[in-house]
Amino acid sequence: MVVKQKQNHIAYRCPHCNTTVFGFVGKFALSADMLRLKCPCGKSELTMTYTQDKKIRLSVPCLFCASEHQFVITQNLFFDRDLFLLNCSYTNMDICFIGDKEEIDRALEENEKELHRLLETLGLSSMEQLRGESEEEEDDDVPYLSDAQIYDIIRFLITDLSEEGEISCPCKSGHYECEVAPHGIRVYCPECGADHLFRAESVADAQEFLHCSHIDLLPRE
Repeated sequence: MVVKQKQNHIAYRCPHCNTTVFGFVGKFALSADMLRLKCPCGKSELTMTYTQDKKIRLSVPCLFCASEHQFVITQNLFFDRDLFLLNCSYTNMDICFIGDKEEIDRALEENEKELHRLLETLGLSSMEQLRGESEEEEDDDVPYLSDAQIYDIIRFLITDLSEEGEISCPCKSGHYECEVAPHGIRVYCPECGADHLFRAESVADAQEFLHCSHIDLLPRE
């Protein structure tokens, strides 16, 4: 009896040349070793390996962050779904597309529209400007993080302090959010607008805030 191997398509967008890179992955091939899906420009690659418990670990280049994102998913999610998406934790934008080729094409088309909407909202004309890589004079007002892990660290801190009642603002709303802003991450109250800016130029900077025990949000001048 011939056993039909499970297989599926996968795609990502290269953060260096914006090319959509496609691959076709078979379960037997993946079980042999690490698989690499390289962009023709040679500056990025997506890698796939099995974990010890036979799940699939993916390292995916990100359009928005200087570092790659790490994901671990089950084989069923990888091989049996018509479409499965993995996103950037910083922007919540999809960066990896797994499934049927036609479904991926439709998702990529929608993703392209979302990218254009994001650029229009930020007043930018290209992904290079969003990442702070424009060859022209760099815009200090472009929100960009050198490492996606920074956002995760500070978001964890904000959630923890908020639950403990250790964030205060003039209106005492008790509801606080954070967003990427020029030069760092802004923690703010959506009710009164009071805020505090965390400098976040490196993971080391963000780690320092894990020792923060209280945050006072101040009205914006």
